[in-house]
Amino acid sequence: MKNEDKPSSRRLGRAGIMVVAIVLAVIIVVFAGRNIWHADKLEKEEQTGVKERNGLN
Repeated sequence: MKNEDKPSSRRLGRAGIMVVAIVLAVIIVVFAGRNIWHADKLEKEEQTGVKERNGLN
């Protein structure tokens, strides 16, 4: 007997690919956002000549 509650292997494969794609998209968005933020910060530091403190320094 075939259990009708289990998804097919093709559907499981697509779901796995979607999960990986979403995780990669989140990583890319965070990386790009951090680079943009850092570029803005450097630009402000160059304009004002004042270096912002980072962390516990």
